[in-house]
Amino acid sequence: MGSLLGRRGNLAVIGIAGAIFFGALGFFLATGIDRPTSSRAENLWTEGAGLTPELRNIPSFAPIAERMQPTVVFILVKMKPGADQSTATTLPSINPDQPTPNQPGTTTTTVPGGLPEGHPSLPPDYQQTAEGSGVVITKDGYILTNRHVIDQADSVSVTFTNGDEYTARVVGADARDDLALIKVDPKQPLTVAPLGDSEAVRPGDWVMAMGNPLGFEYSVTVGVVSGKGRSLPQNNFGDFIQTDAAIYPGNSGGPLFDLAGEVIGINTAVIPDTNLGFAVPINSAKEILPQLLEKGKVVRGYLGVTINNVTDLTQPPKGVDTGAAIMEVRAGTPAEQAGLKAGDVVVTFNGKPVTTAAGLTDLVTRTSPGTRGTVGIVRDGKPMNVDIVVGALPASWE
Repeated sequence: MGSLLGRRGNLAVIGIAGAIFFGALGFFLATGIDRPTSSRAENLWTEGAGLTPELRNIPSFAPIAERMQPTVVFILVKMKPGADQSTATTLPSINPDQPTPNQPGTTTTTVPGGLPEGHPSLPPDYQQTAEGSGVVITKDGYILTNRHVIDQADSVSVTFTNGDEYTARVVGADARDDLALIKVDPKQPLTVAPLGDSEAVRPGDWVMAMGNPLGFEYSVTVGVVSGKGRSLPQNNFGDFIQTDAAIYPGNSGGPLFDLAGEVIGINTAVIPDTNLGFAVPINSAKEILPQLLEKGKVVRGYLGVTINNVTDLTQPPKGVDTGAAIMEVRAGTPAEQAGLKAGDVVVTFNGKPVTTAAGLTDLVTRTSPGTRGTVGIVRDGKPMNVDIVVGALPASWE
């Protein structure tokens, strides 16, 4: 009993002391008397007040987003009557397990005729729409976007952040790089996004994607470059930038910026149910822009061979560990005229090393037709050089 009474007594004393303390605190505050000035007291008053100086110095993407927002546009496309719904997607979704020829699969299940399963039949003059993004690259109104955004377009409209809306015309498009150049006639000079150097970008570098995902205009997502030189199933382009910056339908054609606020890629594709996004390097775009502007299309180099990776062969050839092994030489092609043969292994093209079949394809297709070049090969274990005149890639091979 005494112990219990003792605890109650202590509690009473503590209660009285607490009342005295808070009463005194109220007095200090009311009378303006300064708080205790010991270092410990100062720490108590400032703990949790804000971020440490180190955290405050973490870079923010806000200045880049604010500066670059006027360069990013919303694109609305009205499709030609009867256009195939399966290509009216604003962001190809790559399914590595079930690729479709020439065009990445989409997340929409379709049936012959292109309409989603269970969709009622539509009149032949029904106009579908697609949405995407683009980036301004000249003051007088040239805009870069994806080809699949404007493919089968009957009309294209472009809206800017300030609400200005223009009708755009398609200047040129390229299926292999999935890029397109469109043009508006602005009332005044436009804000331009500077084009950077995608070759200088490294895995681990911070990047920012801008666009109109799922209709949410001028959204910003941030991540890093996850890899370079990526290829995708059933896609002839083998130099994608991989990023984990979130990319969704509607982001297609929008820019991927680096920390300097320069465009280093055009957001193009995504693998569904993952955080794997892909962008066409801006250096690839810069290479073909002159042809899109002048010809409306891209004419690529061509040798006329079927090739495979040396590392994928069951019986590697003598004297070489990597390269592009020629499996077939087509009749009447530049390769046949130059004397290339099945069994040759290409190890260089115009002095540049070739380690894979995709690498050779990329070098050749980026060479202008009519260019005289040299193919370094290994034949029966012996290195040699073969002179060749690059031809023009047939449309059926793109």
